[in-house]
Amino acid sequence: MSKVLKSKIRPLILPILHRWQHFYDFSRGRWREFTLRGAWQDFRDRRTALKRATPIIEDSSGIRFVLYPWDRKRLLYLYRHPHDVAEFAAIRRLVKPGDIAFDVGANIGTYSVLLGGLCGSAGRVWAFEPVPDTYWRLRETLVLNRSDNVIPLQRVVCERSGVARVNLFEPKYSEWNTLGNPSMVTERGYCISPSASVDVPSCTLDDFCGEERIERIHFIKIDVEGFELSVFQGAQRLLRQGLIDCICFEISKDPLKGAGIESKAVFDALAAHGYLAYRFNINMSRFEGPIYDTSEAWTNFFASRTDLSKTHPPLGTKQ
Repeated sequence: MSKVLKSKIRPLILPILHRWQHFYDFSRGRWREFTLRGAWQDFRDRRTALKRATPIIEDSSGIRFVLYPWDRKRLLYLYRHPHDVAEFAAIRRLVKPGDIAFDVGANIGTYSVLLGGLCGSAGRVWAFEPVPDTYWRLRETLVLNRSDNVIPLQRVVCERSGVARVNLFEPKYSEWNTLGNPSMVTERGYCISPSASVDVPSCTLDDFCGEERIERIHFIKIDVEGFELSVFQGAQRLLRQGLIDCICFEISKDPLKGAGIESKAVFDALAAHGYLAYRFNINMSRFEGPIYDTSEAWTNFFASRTDLSKTHPPLGTKQ
């Protein structure tokens, strides 16, 4: 009886056992290879890739940017923008859909993205950033935020068209790059100066607007580390004819000292064409002024031929 069963069952069982043995031997070999070589290689590759990864951060305003290694220690500053809160609030009141805006000294493009969103598809923003490495970061930021109405330009805006030499700080202090040679104090109290320089194309606002046939600038933000006066000197026609509606400009004492300029000269250059300066009080949600000079180490002001202190939020449509 057993021989009969074996003769009938064996042909059915043996092929299954053989296949199982083959599968077991094959899979055990592959598993050994995976665990001893493949898994280790995968682990190393993943660790290397993540170690080299450059993250993309979305800040508190919803603006995305690339966080490079030298930015990591300043992550919270870049995320919160504590020094830009009042400026962002003021700009949201001043810029409307369809406007033409300029960002002079755009750096990596935070203000450019903000302006692009406010101007909308019917408006246009020109963003000027002269330093090659920073200019490419500006373009990255614009792509990440799909700011297709912002046009990046690698140029210095100053009092003459041609070529200008920009003095460079190390990458993590790229916002201090300047035409001057200031001594700046880091967050740890160290004094540092520019360590390199680069020659880049330069233009005046008068020449640029003439070439591009731009008849009016509704809003312009200027942050050029102490050379704001040079920008105004290259915009004499625009200022004289009142073709710039509102100007946001920075007063920073250390860069001004490096440029050999007093802060009052910047205010006077605007006042000579009927532009008076105001500070935006975010707590009161209003502009205060006019202001003719400041002793503060660092502040942003807004200048216009219109009395901004009499405006009420929202400003409404332009006249």
